Amino acid sequence: MNCVIDKSILFHLRQGKKAEVILRYIKMKYRISMDLSALKERVKNLNSQLELT
Repeated sequence: MNCVIDKSILFHLRQGKKAEVILRYIKMKYRISMDLSALKERVKNLNSQLELT
C-alpha cells in the first residue's frame, strides 16, 4: 500500500498540485490520516531515493 501511495504523491506533485490538495486526496481515497509535515517529510525522502537511482 505504501508504494501505491508514494506513486500517487509523486504523480500529483508532477502535475503541480499543492501539498494540501494531495493530503486531502490521500485522506479521501486511501482513508489514511496524515499530517502535512509527515507528507512533506515523505516527499523529501522520496526525492532523495529518486536521486540515488
